[in-house]
Amino acid sequence: VLGAIAGVTTLTGIALLVYRRRTTGPVFSATTVNDKVMYAVLVMAIVAGLACTLIGATPVGAEHDYRQTVSPWFRSIWILQPRGDLMVLAPAWFQIHVMIALTLFCLWPFTRLVHVFSAPIGYLFRPYIVYRSRDLSDSGDLVGSRPHRRGW
Repeated sequence: VLGAIAGVTTLTGIALLVYRRRTTGPVFSATTVNDKVMYAVLVMAIVAGLACTLIGATPVGAEHDYRQTVSPWFRSIWILQPRGDLMVLAPAWFQIHVMIALTLFCLWPFTRLVHVFSAPIGYLFRPYIVYRSRDLSDSGDLVGSRPHRRGW
C-alpha cells in the first residue's frame, strides 16, 4: 500500500514538474533532449514499479515475495558478487522494472539527476535577498527603503 501511495505521489510531482517545464518560457527553452529522455525513463520506472505493486497486491494478481529474489539480488550487486540466478526466479514484471531502473541508473550522469549529489546545502543557510522596487514615486524619486542618493 505504501509503495502505491509513494508511486502515485511521485507521478503527481513529475507531472507538476513537466507542466512547469512546458509552461514557463525560460525553463522550456533550457530543456534538452536528455531532460526529455530522463523524464520518460523515470516515469517508465515508476509506472513499472506501480505495476509490480498492483499486480502482486490485488486478488487477481500473482503474489510474489520480492524479498526472496529481487532484494537479495540487489544486495549481491552492492557487494560486487552478483547472483543472476535470483533474478531469473523473479516474475517478468519485476525484471522489466529492474531493467528500466538500470537504464535510468546508466543515464544518471548525463542528465540533471546528477545534481542530487551536488545539492547546494549552503543555499539553505544564506541570508535572504530582498528585492526592492525600482519604480518611481509620484515625486519622481525611486521607491525604496532609503532616500535616493546622488552618484552610483
